[in-house]
Amino acid sequence: MRNILHCISAYPDPVAPETRASSLLLALTRDRFNHQVFSFKRAGWRGPIAAVAFDDAAGSGHQAMVYGAPPGGLRLARAMDELADWIIADATARGLRPDLVHAHKVSMDGLVGARVAAHFGVPLALSVQANTDERIITARRDLRVAYRALWQNAAVVFPFAPAALAAIEPLLGTPAGAVRILPCPTLADKLLPPRPRADGAAPVILTAFNLAHYANKNIRALLKATALAARDVPDIRLDIVGGGDASAFLKVSQMVSELAPGHARLLGAQDGSAMQARMNAATAFAMPSLRESYGMVYAEALLAGTPCLHSQGRAIDGLLPEGQMTLGCDPADVPQMAAALVRLCRDEAAFKARIALAQDDGGLEFLRRDHIAATYADAMAAVLSQSLSDAA
Repeated sequence: MRNILHCISAYPDPVAPETRASSLLLALTRDRFNHQVFSFKRAGWRGPIAAVAFDDAAGSGHQAMVYGAPPGGLRLARAMDELADWIIADATARGLRPDLVHAHKVSMDGLVGARVAAHFGVPLALSVQANTDERIITARRDLRVAYRALWQNAAVVFPFAPAALAAIEPLLGTPAGAVRILPCPTLADKLLPPRPRADGAAPVILTAFNLAHYANKNIRALLKATALAARDVPDIRLDIVGGGDASAFLKVSQMVSELAPGHARLLGAQDGSAMQARMNAATAFAMPSLRESYGMVYAEALLAGTPCLHSQGRAIDGLLPEGQMTLGCDPADVPQMAAALVRLCRDEAAFKARIALAQDDGGLEFLRRDHIAATYADAMAAVLSQSLSDAA
């Protein structure tokens, strides 16, 4: 079984929680690869690297690393070099010999992964996260040469969605290696037949996020758009699912009272196992974020039979034909957002009929775990096969 060494700054490890998208992807492909994870997180201004070994569903003998560095990206290149050196030393001491290195973000993980891959003389794979990657690469002109080099030297690039690739290409050029769109896997990927609302029932727009991120999730604009949409759809209601921050809960609650009284309500955190059923019952899901690398919740909504409103040029934009099962909007344009909400309410039956057809003919399978795992595994196997061929 071939060995893949993962350099990743957003992995759920014993040090701190993170989204499970990356760990789930590795767990789904454990039968084809031996995954060795080096997870790292910044803590404080300075200090030596500290690490603890851990096992999970993706494999055993991973390392959770904590490193000291100033905030705001100061000493970024030096800190990433130090992490790479630590990984190289640890892997060498333990006799770990990777056949491929996967860096799960261009802007940070890529700097580490490129150095590790070069040391061991193996191919580099890159995941592309539009939000963080675009922001850091744009800001760090001093590292643009290094970013362009690792980008062009990558054997395969995995954008979460077309929008992610479109965000990075103007900065670093067209990648020389293979490009494989790779959505994030989710545990909530059961297919639920769409359920149009009953005659006379009020349309419910659902949104869901950790309330600590309410500013980026653009809830103020969504509330304004809901109030504006109510001029055409008087009984429209916005249901806001989320918890995680008491202070944010109070602030969002005040926004609801101020901006959309009678047309929005906070539901607090909900059990994850029940979310797809709640999505299935909604008219549409809406989350017009200011920044979004992918947003698994959109995929979960579509698989639950519910159309989505997302921001143009972000998140899942480009994964599906515009206006068929999803609508994009400018997150700064409240009237446009309101018009999209009105359309989703008035054309609910048509949107859901198209989703039902896509579910039946396999048009949404690319958002589900098994398909994502196969896409990833096949792409990695192709890189490893080419690497063997080149070495022969």
